[in-house]
Amino acid sequence: MAPSFLSILGACTLTAFVTLSKCVSADVSYAANATVSSTILVVARDQLSAQNGAFSGLQGYGIPYETLLVPKEGVTGLPVLNSSANHGNYGGIVVVSEVGYNYDTQYYSALTRAQWTALWNYQTQFGVRMVRLDVFPTSDFGVTSLGGNVNDEPVVFTNTTAFSTASLKT
Repeated sequence: MAPSFLSILGACTLTAFVTLSKCVSADVSYAANATVSSTILVVARDQLSAQNGAFSGLQGYGIPYETLLVPKEGVTGLPVLNSSANHGNYGGIVVVSEVGYNYDTQYYSALTRAQWTALWNYQTQFGVRMVRLDVFPTSDFGVTSLGGNVNDEPVVFTNTTAFSTASLKT
């Protein structure tokens, strides 16, 4: 019997978490003597998508996490990302479905541009990674869609030189 979409998605999600967890551990030093905690910030629309898309895999490996649920109305602020200029509170960030909603005729994230910028700046300052799951490609992240369909399509990398430490296979 062919594997179901959900089992494949679960395996991919678990692989992403294991890869991310290898990059994070308590008080790992980064550039300029900065450190980060091992807690992963999971940003999702609701508890079910946070569990199915992210924290079940983290729980399975005993990786600490904190969940930020973002309703359609958005949130007034992000959790405190860093407790000092040299210590970040999160060793990684997982964003499920871009915390996106359908607003009448447009579909976009419930996080504001300022909140996204704060997350991106945190990544740069503390050297942590953000994993985005179940997201349509956008120019914000250097990708564009060439069209598509509703079928699952395989992904093939033909050049991985820019991502030499990601353990990708061509």
